[in-house]
Amino acid sequence: MEIYRRLKERGMSFVTITDHNTINGVLEIAHLPEVFISCEYTVEVPEEKAKVHVLAYGLNEEHHKNLLSLRGNLQEFVRYLKLHRIAHSLAHPFYSVQGTKVSKNLVEKLVLLFDNWEVINGTRGDGVRYIEESIARLYDGWDKIHQLAEKHRMEHQRTRERITFTAGSDDHGGMDVGRTWTGVEGARSKEEFLKGLWEGRTQVGTEELGDNRLLNMVCRVGYDFLRSKGRIPSEIRPVTDYLFMHSDNGMVGMLLRNFLNVRAERQYLLRELAKALPSIALERFFKSPSPQTIGELCLSLLAHGFPAFLKYAQKREEKKIKLLGKAFGIQNGGAPKVAYLTDTYHHINGVARSARLIRQIALEEELPFTVVVCNSKVAPEENLVNLKPVVEIPTPFYEELRMGLPNLIELMDFIESEGFTQVHVATPGPLGLMGVLVSKILDLRLTFAFHTDIPSYAYTYTGDPVVEELMWKAFLLLANLSDRFFVPSEHYRNLFVSKGLDHGKVSLFRRGVDTELFSPHKREEDFWARRLNVKKHQRVVLYVGRVSKEKGLDTFLHTAKCFPEDVFVIVGDGPYRAQVEAQKPKNVHTVGYMVGEELAKAYASSDVFLFPSETETYGQVVLEAMASGLPVVVSSRGASHEHVEEGLNGFIATKAEEFVEKLSLLLSNEQLRRSMSQEALQRARSLDMRKSYVDYMLSIAGLGRLVHEAG
Repeated sequence: MEIYRRLKERGMSFVTITDHNTINGVLEIAHLPEVFISCEYTVEVPEEKAKVHVLAYGLNEEHHKNLLSLRGNLQEFVRYLKLHRIAHSLAHPFYSVQGTKVSKNLVEKLVLLFDNWEVINGTRGDGVRYIEESIARLYDGWDKIHQLAEKHRMEHQRTRERITFTAGSDDHGGMDVGRTWTGVEGARSKEEFLKGLWEGRTQVGTEELGDNRLLNMVCRVGYDFLRSKGRIPSEIRPVTDYLFMHSDNGMVGMLLRNFLNVRAERQYLLRELAKALPSIALERFFKSPSPQTIGELCLSLLAHGFPAFLKYAQKREEKKIKLLGKAFGIQNGGAPKVAYLTDTYHHINGVARSARLIRQIALEEELPFTVVVCNSKVAPEENLVNLKPVVEIPTPFYEELRMGLPNLIELMDFIESEGFTQVHVATPGPLGLMGVLVSKILDLRLTFAFHTDIPSYAYTYTGDPVVEELMWKAFLLLANLSDRFFVPSEHYRNLFVSKGLDHGKVSLFRRGVDTELFSPHKREEDFWARRLNVKKHQRVVLYVGRVSKEKGLDTFLHTAKCFPEDVFVIVGDGPYRAQVEAQKPKNVHTVGYMVGEELAKAYASSDVFLFPSETETYGQVVLEAMASGLPVVVSSRGASHEHVEEGLNGFIATKAEEFVEKLSLLLSNEQLRRSMSQEALQRARSLDMRKSYVDYMLSIAGLGRLVHEAG
């Protein structure tokens, strides 16, 4: 009666219930004029060692008894339905029933038996309807049906030459019945409706599909079991009864919505609760840390992850059906659309700069990229989506970078609802790692970019090789989970391959430099004189980058001590600045961050770029210095030396003494500096920034080969 009332409230003209292999439920309401008796039968296909579900409508008790006895053979079962003109449909045609492997052979036999297929199922999502309908359309016409029957040496039982469609809620909990329906136009009675169903005069419809109905169903069934056993505490029962639609107490509904701060319709409240629980539990934990609040937090995370688990189960089944569709030549892939996830965007670092450029270039070149961040401080921009963080976490050894932890359900809903076909992870922070998880849940293409040598950083700060090795293993895991793993240099490609990553999975992304911004023409002779009182005869040796231990700044300071008559400038900031300030000689100046035109002038107004970092994955600042006309001295470790040809546009050093030696050559020989400056400039100008980023973006989206072939 609850189901009947709910269906009538939701506008259904006629009502039936298709329980599995029983009609006991629908018999309780069979006396009502709009109700007809139906059942969902599990039927064997013995020659295929398979089982299917068949929906039979408009039964009587004798039909039911006879059909139960015929469930061992699908052909006999369908023959009975046809003989007695019982309207019927093949339920969820390509979903596995009790472990059945749905093969092309089985599907072709089902084509020969069924005139109606259920192509919308309320608990299955909407990812495969196109495939089911397309395969059905492949066999329109008696000629194709007869050819198929001859192929399988099997008598067909079709009464129509075109398969038509039905839809059903498949809701075992009752909360979402009537949100998916089958219609017959003009049917004024249930008899006319059943006749239209038999003749294939059906239309199908549904409200939004997804994992929400599956969540409601599973939780309602579980709740009903606990409720029947008296396991629901009386203190929460008014709320849970409303949540699971056992009561219609409007006051409870209003309080629950206010508590969750949502205006969602009733059928979405359970999901909204699962979405909100981690934030609620975290707030309680921060206010009162205790074993109880820790337990509440753990339980809230389990509840929060449950919708994702159900979505994953749906997508796994959909993946099997899509593979089956390919066996029939059915492709359901749309144009690529990439969600570019980054934990850093407004900060001053190379990864954030790349994210901003990708957002800008995607807009200008109309490339299918949307940059996604999770940070409370990021201002709205076109083609930039900022998800509200559940909590923001400071980065170890990088306190100024706080990374937001997104809500898993919100991220999953956003990626799915916007129709993204791919997730690209630019950073292994909370957002990036959750993006990896969401890509696997939704069965989307995943690409990952290795921007920062975190394992080497970990060793620099901890001195523990075990920690470093664990970090490498973590990155190898991420690389193996990815469809494509991008590294910025040959050094890191070789390194990952040496650690066991398949060479064919690794791609290079080389970034060019903005030669309009960074140029020798930006030089101002009095630039450093105005800021640091540098004398005209003094040469300026520049470092640009993060001021941190792993950047080799101890080598920079050691080198500066050897040239007391020259000026050494550190542009940037970071956690090691206090130590640098304490140790630096008088000729070293720390000036903090510079950006844009000011930074360009700082480069061009210097004489040599000294960059001793041993952990660079690319060395963008080296290219910026070269574009500004500076000869460079860089470390042989890491990847920044890949821009340098020894003795031509710069020098490569390994030990501190070598940095001193190479810098001495440059500072003592003006002609050498000028020659190297010209070579450095040519090298930088050969790397067009826009082209390199467009190529990188096309490669991420899997379009690089297509563009190359078209060209």
